[in-house]
Amino acid sequence: MRNYHKMVNIASHNGFEFDYNHNVIFYGGKVIRLSPHEADILRVLLGNRARPTPIGVLIQRVYGANEPDAAAVSIRVAIHSLRKKIQETGMSIRAEPKVGYEIEASHIPELNRRLNDKILMALNLARSTEEHEIAMHLETALNLAETKRQKWLNQARTLTPAQPAALN
Repeated sequence: MRNYHKMVNIASHNGFEFDYNHNVIFYGGKVIRLSPHEADILRVLLGNRARPTPIGVLIQRVYGANEPDAAAVSIRVAIHSLRKKIQETGMSIRAEPKVGYEIEASHIPELNRRLNDKILMALNLARSTEEHEIAMHLETALNLAETKRQKWLNQARTLTPAQPAALN
């Protein structure tokens, strides 16, 4: 099985993209690398836009059943670090006392969950429920989606600044 967690070293466009599989944000031609915890937290907060997310939900989504004793502190530290990293994108995370955390990202276009993400979630579910035949087909689909993604990145790297519309 291929390693799908290779880091992308170059931002190939000036828009915004959150690549959850690689723990990376592409923004303004830059690459912002996130820790796995930061990426998990950002994913949950973006999924719950316009409403606070309780810290208990963040803990459960980041750690699942393996919640350590210091999970709440770890989440708070990761949020502190994440705030600094996403500051240049214009997004912000605010704490809602006794409620949870909420992300302000209204100026960023609605994030499209990439096909790779959907397939990977289905693959993980198939594996966890021991659906081996389904998992095999999903791995094939994931390979195809990753190949298409790599083609898109290679195409984007070869474009001149006057050609960004070719990606649409």
